[in-house]
Amino acid sequence: MSPFPQLLSDEEFAHVLEQRGQAERHRIRDNGRNASAVDAITEPSDGLPESTIEQRFMHVAKKLAAMWPSEACRMYLHSLIVSQRDARLGFPPSVLEDLLMLSEINDRLMRGPGTGRGH
Repeated sequence: MSPFPQLLSDEEFAHVLEQRGQAERHRIRDNGRNASAVDAITEPSDGLPESTIEQRFMHVAKKLAAMWPSEACRMYLHSLIVSQRDARLGFPPSVLEDLLMLSEINDRLMRGPGTGRGH
């Protein structure tokens, strides 16, 4: 016997997903929830998880969303990326990459259309 699970065909996998969806819909219906909760399960998702910033640093995400895009947002992102405090641990590399990307997008939005570098 192999230590690995048996692979499913695409059709078998789709069938298993459908069964799980039906079971979840029945569970919700049995719990007495309203029809909109049942309908929400069938809506397709983009399958992407929330960003790491949203997952681990919700206060940062909320503050960025509140001031997006603006000069204040640029300054806040800069303060997150370049620490002035020695005792600060900093962000994980994936979060730092996201902050740098957000900083670039914010800067481009603030410059407006047709003002990109090198054009």
